Amino acid sequence: MEEDRQIREKIDPKIIVALISGLVSIVSAAIPLLNSAERNFVLVSAAFLIALVLMAICIFILFRKRLYVGIAVLLLLAGVALSTLLAKQVVPASAVLTYADTTVSVYAGNGERVYEDGDLPECSFVSPACLSASGDSVYVADSDRVRRLENGQAFTEPFPASRYNALMVRNLESDLYVLAENREVENDKYYTFFLRIRNHEAEVVSGRLDVGAFSATVPDFAFSRGGVLWFIRLYDAPGSANATLQKLSYDRDADRYGPPEWAKDFDYSVDDMRESRMAFDADDNLYVSVPGKGIILRLGSGEQEFRVFAGKEAEHTFNDQGQATFSYPTALLPENGRLYVLDNGTVRALAVDGDRATACETLAGVTPEVLNSGKVNIRTLEPGETVAGVDFAFPAHVKGSLALDNRGRLLLSDPEDSFIYQIWQN
Repeated sequence: MEEDRQIREKIDPKIIVALISGLVSIVSAAIPLLNSAERNFVLVSAAFLIALVLMAICIFILFRKRLYVGIAVLLLLAGVALSTLLAKQVVPASAVLTYADTTVSVYAGNGERVYEDGDLPECSFVSPACLSASGDSVYVADSDRVRRLENGQAFTEPFPASRYNALMVRNLESDLYVLAENREVENDKYYTFFLRIRNHEAEVVSGRLDVGAFSATVPDFAFSRGGVLWFIRLYDAPGSANATLQKLSYDRDADRYGPPEWAKDFDYSVDDMRESRMAFDADDNLYVSVPGKGIILRLGSGEQEFRVFAGKEAEHTFNDQGQATFSYPTALLPENGRLYVLDNGTVRALAVDGDRATACETLAGVTPEVLNSGKVNIRTLEPGETVAGVDFAFPAHVKGSLALDNRGRLLLSDPEDSFIYQIWQN
């Protein structure tokens, strides 16, 4: 007992303070590393700052004791090392891409316009339009086929190709949803439906999307929380042309969708929105591109009205500095705190901070300087053609689609030349 008392008296309380402070600093720096949902720069900075402050306190308390100062410095270095490791872990590869350090290559397809499954470099597509990533799979709406890319292979999914063309494809849990167009002409019109493919069987989940004898164009659709299917619907009948946002509500108990419901009208013409695309982010905020005006709209979760999120109406220029402007934005992909945009032959990324768009970067395609010069007509470029020192330009200026695979590679479909490209960090 006496020996234990003497040992306790020899232990300087400052040692305990140093050890506890060092432990707290290391844990504070490591917590975001352990919690993948909190991987962002704010936590990195806060953890590093906490480590520095606590170590400074230790050094201030113990500065007359060389041994203790050494311990404090070692703990500080450990905190710095963990913070550095954290910084590398929290930033997804796709979030740090810039035009100068990205590589564009073919992800799938050999350029032949036929249906051929097999290895991704050797497979072929007819017109690969919409992409939708789910787990290890990437689904492709490819004319009258639905294709699945998985484990380096391309497969053809069960789909009633004899009856429908696949215009758009989206996945919800284990089900695949397709915006399909019937292959038989009725009243000189092609009509569209929403199909659900479950257990290799396709069923229509909406009525025919038409207005009387006139068809209604649906440029895109997306799912919000709860499985609600939202879509843009363009009426182009004489005297009633307008653009609306509509939805199909899902009754989970009955496992069925109700009839189309009107949600709101857009303040833009059918012509401005003919190539529009839409997407929900992880927080259920809705983004809609309006190509004819060169802008991107945002409807925040719980909000009632759209507002211009990015771009300057009717300016139609490429600008990454200051207030970002867009030429003809179509495909949208909100991921990892970024909003990726296919903009008239370029792939660009907006940094999203809450309900604000901050920085904009051109990741691939022709640079804004070249595009704004008016010297290049990107609609006549060949795949991979070098222009004004630029390594790659995308002919898929309107109809392409964006997706992010399970390895963080940004994918772009090119229905005009039957390729799917990948944009990757050097």
